[in-house]
Amino acid sequence: MLSVSVVFHGDCDGIIAAYLYIKRYFRDLYPGGLNLAVTHPWRAHTDIKRVATGGSELVILDIALSDKLIEALETIISRYKKVVFVDHHATSESLMPKIEARVKVVYSKVSSTPRLLTQLMGTPLNPYEDMLVEVADVCEGKTPHPGTDRSVLDLVDSIRMSIALNPGDLDFMKYLIDLMMKSKNPSQDPLVRVRARRAKFLLGNLLKIVSEDSLDAGNVKIAFLNLPLSRAFAGLIGVAATELSKAYRKSVVLVREEQEKIVITVRSAHRDALVLSQQIASSLKGVYGGHAEASSITVGKEPLAKVASSIVNKVLSYST
Repeated sequence: MLSVSVVFHGDCDGIIAAYLYIKRYFRDLYPGGLNLAVTHPWRAHTDIKRVATGGSELVILDIALSDKLIEALETIISRYKKVVFVDHHATSESLMPKIEARVKVVYSKVSSTPRLLTQLMGTPLNPYEDMLVEVADVCEGKTPHPGTDRSVLDLVDSIRMSIALNPGDLDFMKYLIDLMMKSKNPSQDPLVRVRARRAKFLLGNLLKIVSEDSLDAGNVKIAFLNLPLSRAFAGLIGVAATELSKAYRKSVVLVREEQEKIVITVRSAHRDALVLSQQIASSLKGVYGGHAEASSITVGKEPLAKVASSIVNKVLSYST
């Protein structure tokens, strides 16, 4: 049994946060002495229980805190000598007091979890690490400076798209971390480039489908994806919502049907994604989390048509 587990969000800033934390605090254990696991906020409470077999330390990176995750943590904290929770999501703030008595909490509403880690580490980063932190900031919605080096934008594109092809692929996440541990450029790696190209092809198809089948409710664009489409494009839905929000200069709500739930992805060019998500979640008795620019809602399994009607009515009332 490995004594140290690192659980991280399967997205661009999550993978960079995992790299930074491992390099700074667990370099002597890498790779064979670490139990690495990738998760996502909506299923983190389940994955944490599965991963947490016990040991000296459990580190959770870039996962929005929720009541379900708090309940899961309560059942596993005693298995570890130390539990560390590092996060920057806005919706985590009000819940942090519920865990800070037994968990080391590192929290601030900064642009990304890697940016938060720079504050925790204290010592200056090297140029490679500093570049990756900038990449994470942009991945999380920060607008690049006009003079941002093209290599940074290439990295954003390569890392974000290669992960989006399958955000649950732990082997690929480990592959990316290994590239970073060796200070290699992921945008020049053959496997990363192949995955990114495949993801861009699928993204183009998804954007076409969503654009053609969406409806406008006030200043919000809404689209619905049934189960087959949701499965085909699962990892790319967040990226598609972001691209559509930028293109139309509107908030975008993508509603997708999954096997046992409905997931609603919200993106906003006007920094009101959390407010809109709160409105939708309250009408559907769902759970929401995220940032002002990007958030999501998880709802129990309901007929898609019923959920669609409720969302359209709520968005129309919100927009007027």
